Amino acid sequence: MRTEVMLVCVWHRVEGWAWVCWNYLMLYLLGAWYLLKELITTHKSPIGLPSQKGRVAIVTGGGRGIGLEAVKRFLQLDMTVVVAGRDVPVLEDAVAKVRSYGVQEGVAVCLDLDLTSMESVRNFVNEFETLKLPLHVLVNNAGIMFWPLDRTIDGHESHWSVNYLGHFLLTHLLMPHLTATSVTTPHSPARVVNLSSSVHYIGTINFDDVDSKKCYNAQAAYAQSKLALMMFTLSLAERYGGSEGVLVASAVHPGVVATELFQHVAWATTFPWLAHSLLKTPKQGSDTVVYCALSSEVKEGGHYYENCTPTTPSSKATRTVDQHRLWDLSCRQLGIQVFGQA
Repeated sequence: MRTEVMLVCVWHRVEGWAWVCWNYLMLYLLGAWYLLKELITTHKSPIGLPSQKGRVAIVTGGGRGIGLEAVKRFLQLDMTVVVAGRDVPVLEDAVAKVRSYGVQEGVAVCLDLDLTSMESVRNFVNEFETLKLPLHVLVNNAGIMFWPLDRTIDGHESHWSVNYLGHFLLTHLLMPHLTATSVTTPHSPARVVNLSSSVHYIGTINFDDVDSKKCYNAQAAYAQSKLALMMFTLSLAERYGGSEGVLVASAVHPGVVATELFQHVAWATTFPWLAHSLLKTPKQGSDTVVYCALSSEVKEGGHYYENCTPTTPSSKATRTVDQHRLWDLSCRQLGIQVFGQA
C-alpha cells in the first residue's frame, strides 16, 4: 500500500513538471514566432487622428510603458486623461516628464488604483465620480507577467486579479458613465480597449481553479488572464455592441514590447541590450491601443487587433458557452448581481 502511494505521488510530481515544461515550451515558441513576425512586418501607426478636445479617457497602469505612451498621445490630442496606478506621486512624476518633453495640451489627473484590491477599484471609481467628468474611453492596460505565486488581499491569484478580474470590476462600475456618453453622442459611442496578448492563443481557463489554489504555473496563469480578457471583450461586444452601438469594445495585442513586464523573463534581464534591440518600443506598443481607442476606422467592437489590423482570435476565446461561463464566474467572484448596475 505504501509503495502504491509513493508511486502515485511520484506520478503526480512528474505530471506537474511535464505541465510546467509544456507551458514554457509553448510560450517561448509563440514568443519566437511573434518576434520573427514583427521583425519582418512593417509597423503600422494610427494617422490622421483629429483633436479630441472635450473627451475623457481613463488609462490603468498609465505611469509607465505602453500606458504612459497612450497617456502622452491622448494629451497631445487635447484629451482629459485620468491616469490610474498604485502610486500617485510616481504617476505625477511620469506626467511631469511627459510635460517636460513639450506636451502642453490636455489635462492629466492622477488617481490611485491598486488592482490587487477590489476595495481600491471601488474607491477609484468613487474618486472619479467626484470629478464630474464624462467618460469616452477606458483603456484596461495595467498588467503583470510571470510573477511568483502571490495572493491578493481578496484571496485571488495575482495575475487573475490584476490582469483580468480587477478590470472586469472596473468596467462594471464605470459602465453607467460609458453608456451615458454613448447616449449623448450616439454617432461616437464610448470605447473600451482591453490589453490582451498573443499569449491568449495558448491560454486555457481552468474553471475549476482560476485562482491556482491546487497548482500554480506563472506562464499558465498569465496566459489564462489574457485569454479571459479576450473573452471578456467578446462578451462586452455581444451585450453592449449590438445595433444600438452603446459600446465599442476591442482587444489588443500591443506587440512584444520592451517594458518592465519583462522583469521576470530570464533572457531579457540577463541580456537587456538584446531585448531592447529585438523588441518593440513602448511607443510602438501603444500605437494599436491608440488606434482602437480613437480611430474612426474602428467602427464596431468584438475584434482582436494586432498592428492596427483586425486578427482572428483563438478558437477558445470564441466559444459562446465558455464566454458565458466565465462571465457568470466573474460576477460570482465579485458579488455582481447585474453587470453595469450598482
